[in-house]
Amino acid sequence: MPGFAQLSQDTLHRKADIPDTILLSDGRTVVSHVIDTTGYAVTITKPHSRKHKKIEIDKDVIFQITFGNSGKQVVFYIYDTLIGNNFTVDEARRFIAGEQDAQRGFGAMGTSAAAFAVGTLSGIAGSFFALVPPFAFAGFMSYHYVKIRHNSVKNMENVKHDAYLYGYSIVARRKRTMRALLWGGLGIIAGTVVHYIIANQ
Repeated sequence: MPGFAQLSQDTLHRKADIPDTILLSDGRTVVSHVIDTTGYAVTITKPHSRKHKKIEIDKDVIFQITFGNSGKQVVFYIYDTLIGNNFTVDEARRFIAGEQDAQRGFGAMGTSAAAFAVGTLSGIAGSFFALVPPFAFAGFMSYHYVKIRHNSVKNMENVKHDAYLYGYSIVARRKRTMRALLWGGLGIIAGTVVHYIIANQ
């Protein structure tokens, strides 16, 4: 049965072409085909490269690789306090889960609105020190307590673990600080425009 034989070959080809998933220590994932794992780096085909160019990723930044064809997971992370890896493998996995949840679900809308308001008022004042309040606000946001939003958590069991909370808070604070800087800057521009409109009336 030629048709069946062709279908079987196509199916096998698709299975053999399942990409691998590389989970990095910062929570990002790279989906590609792993070529070589020997040495100090992992060689993969460059994602979205039509010419199948090869690139290398240092093993130090890789947590694990899930191989698409077999489903096998290989953990590259090593618990070693001498090199700064202070989490066990399970703790590191929860830390990364926290990073991913915060990256996906932490919005910082309130911070953006407050930063814009602070920047706008500073710009309207027209002072040489107009940049100080927005930057001070952004600095405060980098240390302020992070409230975990339950709708952003994939597995509520993780919230009970410090490693998860730490990973979540690092990304959330970074996002919040960047939003504060962005919207504070936009607020200064808007406030400065308003200041000059008022001054020229």
